[in-house]
Amino acid sequence: MRKPMGLALLAVLLTIGIVTIVSPWGLAVPTLTLSTGRGKVQPVRPGDPFVEEPRSPSPTRQGQGRGSSIRVMSYNIHHGTGISGELDLEKVAEVIREADADIIGLQEVDRNFSHRSAYQDQAKLLAAYVGMDYVYGESITVRHLFPGMGTGYYGNMILSRYPIIESDILRLPTSWGTEPRTALRAVIATPYGKLQVWSTHLGLSHKDRQQQVEVLLEAVERSRIPSIVLGDFNALPGSPEIQTMAGRLQDVGQVAGDSRGTFYIDSAQELPRIDYIWLDSCLRPVNYDVIDSTASDHLAVTADIVVLSKGSQSITGNPRGESNQ
Repeated sequence: MRKPMGLALLAVLLTIGIVTIVSPWGLAVPTLTLSTGRGKVQPVRPGDPFVEEPRSPSPTRQGQGRGSSIRVMSYNIHHGTGISGELDLEKVAEVIREADADIIGLQEVDRNFSHRSAYQDQAKLLAAYVGMDYVYGESITVRHLFPGMGTGYYGNMILSRYPIIESDILRLPTSWGTEPRTALRAVIATPYGKLQVWSTHLGLSHKDRQQQVEVLLEAVERSRIPSIVLGDFNALPGSPEIQTMAGRLQDVGQVAGDSRGTFYIDSAQELPRIDYIWLDSCLRPVNYDVIDSTASDHLAVTADIVVLSKGSQSITGNPRGESNQ
């Protein structure tokens, strides 16, 4: 019996080695990938190694005088790696600074995750580079097995010029064996009232995405305050899952009549539009833009929005603050 047990153990060790080498998440060292508790926002521990400090943090910025509108942005930063394959998180930060958004939803943000991002705490670095408050929500947690490597995270992030007063993570349904997907939620106190903001990154299969948007929409619609959903949906505008979203929220790109793509597949193909800004009926878009950049394999999208009914919840009793006009 010892020989079969020995062969089984050897097979397990070989499997671990192979997974470590070919992992699609770019892990260069042995790790254990573990699910974390529902709704927990997990930061990198202050004592973890390989966490860079920013060389020249930017001061908190003031808006550009857009009147009563708020600028929001969605950006999949591809863990700081541009289409050249070079890691350059400061280039990502420059895209964010130049967009001058007030609230930003980011996807594919690493924190001490692996060699692909030089074990940076990218959430902390980006917040310092642009001088904004932030909250981070992991989709994947890795326990590095080598001594001193600590814990790594990969997930979504929200940056805000305004105070973030509440946050949590919504775990989205995901098929066994595929990358876990989540939506990070933050409640932000803006000059025009509270806003609920989501940053999410959906799965690669239609079946998963359809289930994920249903769960996400249910959570959005439970809110009693205006909601914004920012994210990489990995789906084209005509897909069933995007049509489900469009039936219940405003697709700002569609409202603006702007079909520009947001994802570099390769140089021979037109860019598909898979990154979106969604608004509920309490919010009105007044501008939309796609930002050209090579800092990531995605392009950032921005929108200027107006809150239609500040304070009407308490005045009219309308649970989501819709105007009676």
